[in-house]
Amino acid sequence: MTYEKVEIIRRNDGSIRFNNKMPYHVTLGYIGTNGVTMLPQTQSLMVTPFSYANTQFKNVPSTFQVGYINDFGGLSFYEINCPVVNNICNISVANRDQ
Repeated sequence: MTYEKVEIIRRNDGSIRFNNKMPYHVTLGYIGTNGVTMLPQTQSLMVTPFSYANTQFKNVPSTFQVGYINDFGGLSFYEINCPVVNNICNISVANRDQ
């Protein structure tokens, strides 16, 4: 699955919107920076097909990581860079060796 088809937008209030442009459910198991999650406890975020979901937390930095739960139950990590608010963020595969 190509998670690049999920648009990520950092909003004015610092929250994040995930726009799912695929016909599949997308589950985020990690949203954070430097290995520190912003999701409370073991919470995840599911985005249904062709819909969107907003985070409940605020003041997300302009650069962060997301981890999508893949078909094998593992996390596929991506680096997110949002230099401009209310615009689609840049997404790249995260280098997990750092």
